[in-house]
Amino acid sequence: MILALQLLTLVALFALAALLLRRSAPRFTPAERPAQRSIAVATAGAILGAPFWWFGVPTSFAWLLPPLAFRFLGAAALAFAATGLAILWRPSPARIRLYLGMVALYLAPVVAAVLLLHRDRLDWQTPIAWAFLAVAGGLAISSILALLRAPDLRRGTPPGPTERRIWSAFGLLFALWALALYAWPEAPFPPLFLWATDPLSARLIAVMPATLALMAWMARKRQELGLPAAIGYATYGFWIVIACLLHSLAGRPLPWLYLGAPGLASAWGFARALRR
Repeated sequence: MILALQLLTLVALFALAALLLRRSAPRFTPAERPAQRSIAVATAGAILGAPFWWFGVPTSFAWLLPPLAFRFLGAAALAFAATGLAILWRPSPARIRLYLGMVALYLAPVVAAVLLLHRDRLDWQTPIAWAFLAVAGGLAISSILALLRAPDLRRGTPPGPTERRIWSAFGLLFALWALALYAWPEAPFPPLFLWATDPLSARLIAVMPATLALMAWMARKRQELGLPAAIGYATYGFWIVIACLLHSLAGRPLPWLYLGAPGLASAWGFARALRR
């Protein structure tokens, strides 16, 4: 029964990706087709995976995550879904590069962590482990290749000085956050290192702050990237706040660092997105 549901989900993934490809096809040039395919598959995977991960369905991921980490994964998927849809419907060379960079930076470190450091955490007798490796690894590789093939961009129009400073501050904050959580997941500082007993899950959570840092770094250089980056910030931060509050309502300690920083990022994202 579980295998049948997983196969059905895989079929749904490619069906939704095909639908996104067809609906967005007129907006992409022939040279952008490989990038469009990567964006469509990543967006479809995020849309389909988000509800399963948010509600912590045990067989929906390659390894069993703690409840809060499952919700954080769902929040990341929702952010990728929202940003991907925005870029599929209003693509540009710079926006395509933004999303490809997001996918590569999110997935490649997770696949590397699994293969190099945590192979024992996955049950390689189950199809979901191999499906995860194939989809995540394939998307990471295809996104990197599409980035390498993409033409160099002309210098873009930067945002105003205030917006540049805000993006720079968030970029620095989330880059340091991601580096600390990924490199030293067992550090003795519970407010930040919530998964000290589960280094692989900690590293999975760390790649989203890294992705937010990349989004900020790119948005501070090109005004046209402000809207898709803001959509990602608003979506991720909002659902992280909800996850933290639900965690506290269940009688567990409130993860105030994760409530505060992503909450601020979400507020900024909503403000920037509404300004367009």
